Amino acid sequence: MDDQDTTAGQESQQTTATTTAPSNDATTGVTDTGTTTTSADTGGTVDGGGTTTTTTDTTAADDGDKGELQRFREQLAGGDAGLLKSLERYKSVGAISNAFKEARTAAKGAGKVPALSDKSSPEEVKAFRAANGIPDDAKAYPGDFREGFKATDADKAILGEFKEAMHGKNVPPAFAAAALDWYQDFAVAQQQQLDGNMAKIAKETQAALRTEWGGEYDGNLNAASELMKSHLGDEGFERMMGLRMTDGSRLQDDPAFVKMMAQIGSDYYGGNAIMTGDIETTAKSVQEQIDDLLKLRNEDPTKYFSDDVQSKITKLYQQREKINERKK
Repeated sequence: MDDQDTTAGQESQQTTATTTAPSNDATTGVTDTGTTTTSADTGGTVDGGGTTTTTTDTTAADDGDKGELQRFREQLAGGDAGLLKSLERYKSVGAISNAFKEARTAAKGAGKVPALSDKSSPEEVKAFRAANGIPDDAKAYPGDFREGFKATDADKAILGEFKEAMHGKNVPPAFAAAALDWYQDFAVAQQQQLDGNMAKIAKETQAALRTEWGGEYDGNLNAASELMKSHLGDEGFERMMGLRMTDGSRLQDDPAFVKMMAQIGSDYYGGNAIMTGDIETTAKSVQEQIDDLLKLRNEDPTKYFSDDVQSKITKLYQQREKINERKK
């Protein structure tokens, strides 16, 4: 074996130190001043030029990283042994960072009930209702009109449907209460506007009819009301006259309706004088018309027996009968 081909360690050794003396290379003229090499794991090999090749184990570097990670854990723990023990579960700085992010996110969402969606499970809906004071039974859903609010039958019906809708949509009662307050404010303002318009139209209608009818105003109104009461009764008459139109006015404030009913009443009772107490005058007028037509029996029998005259006589007899009934 040549002296310049020497193995400087055995593979079974864990650590080998090799020293080479200075030598001159006659061919290259390069002087090797000597190299000392420490090899961990499989050792090093020296070639004939005095150069030592080493193989380095990474165990020492890993140990160094672990030591640095431990020091980082200790700094975070700040002397808290329990916290340090918890931090030792994480095997890298990145793992510790991720754990911190997750904890921070969880802390921000603590106590918050997630919003519901179409895909929410029955358990999620139940938890949401419990957290927001929403009862399971729609009939138990809270909410009512405030004291002093004059609720109509329509308002009461709307309230029931409103509560069912809010419960069905899982709306927290506090939000529903705000919406109900708005509705009441709106209803009050709207009613005030309609009432103001009703008074205005009633005044205008009365003025117009007084101007048109003059002294027959009271008689025409009485004829209309008497006719309607005879068919509807007092309560039915009041209910019909109180019907509200979309502009807030009442049926009794519509000029066309009042004139129509006054005309029908006057025709039915044989004039409006009967409605103002002047029954005798009205009766005389009706009887005079009957007498004039009866004269035609002798003067013009053909005309008397005509359909037109017979129809007039029949109506006059009916009017006279109604007048006589009112005299009783």
